[in-house]
Amino acid sequence: MNVETIIATLEMQAEVYDQLLALAKEKTPYLVHNKVDLLNATIQKERKLLKTAEELEQQRMRLSGQYFTSLNMLRYKGGKISEMIKTVTSPYEKQRLTELHVRLTDSLGELKNVTQLNQQLIEQSLKFIDYSIDLLMDDPNSEYTYQHPQNNTRGKNPYARYDQRR
Repeated sequence: MNVETIIATLEMQAEVYDQLLALAKEKTPYLVHNKVDLLNATIQKERKLLKTAEELEQQRMRLSGQYFTSLNMLRYKGGKISEMIKTVTSPYEKQRLTELHVRLTDSLGELKNVTQLNQQLIEQSLKFIDYSIDLLMDDPNSEYTYQHPQNNTRGKNPYARYDQRR
């Protein structure tokens, strides 16, 4: 099994993750400024890239499995890059794998952070919408409006009686 094929797949994965990161950063101002059309267009691009990323991950896993099988190292069949770095003998391949491992780890970490920020923005927007709906749908005779104290029946049930039995 050729490690160069795995390195090429990892490089493609890194490019896709960088594009996903750029799209995630692009979504943040759209969420803040409520630009729904631009947000939807970005989400469509993101879906295509996610499909590509999933295909590349499956390819990488398959190639890694073949690599470890060719070395008779079945216990490493999980295909982690860190495990592959330990087994590669070529200094160039080891260096490339290490660089790609760091690049992928950094990209995925930053992507996770930006995605969490976007998720928080969406949650805040939903809470604001929910609050606005509650204000619009609130009962006009609720406790927020002024009522003359003698006409106030709040807290008093006109049908309640004191039970003196013991």
